[in-house]
Amino acid sequence: MHLAGILDTSTVDFPGKICSVIFFSGCPFRCPYCQNYRILDIRSGYKVNVDFIIDQIKDNFLIDGICLSGGEPLMQNLDELKELIRKIKDLGLDVKLDTNGYYPDKLSEIISLLDYVAIDFKATPEFYPKVTGKKDSYNKLISSIKIVIDSGINYEIRTTVVPTIVDKNGILRIVNILSDLGVKRYVLQQFRNNDVLDEKFKKINPYPKEYLIDVGRQAKKVIPEVVVRCDSEIEL
Repeated sequence: MHLAGILDTSTVDFPGKICSVIFFSGCPFRCPYCQNYRILDIRSGYKVNVDFIIDQIKDNFLIDGICLSGGEPLMQNLDELKELIRKIKDLGLDVKLDTNGYYPDKLSEIISLLDYVAIDFKATPEFYPKVTGKKDSYNKLISSIKIVIDSGINYEIRTTVVPTIVDKNGILRIVNILSDLGVKRYVLQQFRNNDVLDEKFKKINPYPKEYLIDVGRQAKKVIPEVVVRCDSEIEL
């Protein structure tokens, strides 16, 4: 497996749990506002086996969950990923997956092993290929969301609200798409411009919290659970 690093404890990456975050290197997207751009190339990580990762987390008695993040965790070898998840579960820990939704076939293979999935919904449909760099990224995203909804697993669909990429009108369009899919939980994340892939986005100021709350309240007219995630997490 291509490991980029492990964050020992986090209180914000797995709702309701204290978790460790395992970062895998490699991602098929090149979103200009990405903050983990240093690990987008799968070669940026170092090769390890499943037991190496388990050894790093097994004695952490502060946690009750593991978040698999990246990069894109589903770029890893599927058999190794399944083995890792099973061994994490054997430790009595719940497992959350952060994914960009680009690998629905792989997601369907492991969904029964997971406790929580977070999927990024990055932009309106016509803008999706420009943001991700992949022509087929939107259709694969929708397939992944359907897999999660049908599974009955706990989940969130989330959008990082980046000026010049998505605004209030774009969010409300996304909300209607999600409602049609049966999505019940939607998260609006505040953009952070301090360290991103495209230098131009360092000069773009994030929307203020009040803007996100206003959009979130309108989204809640359509989606039952809406959260604004900025300097704190606000359930609307």
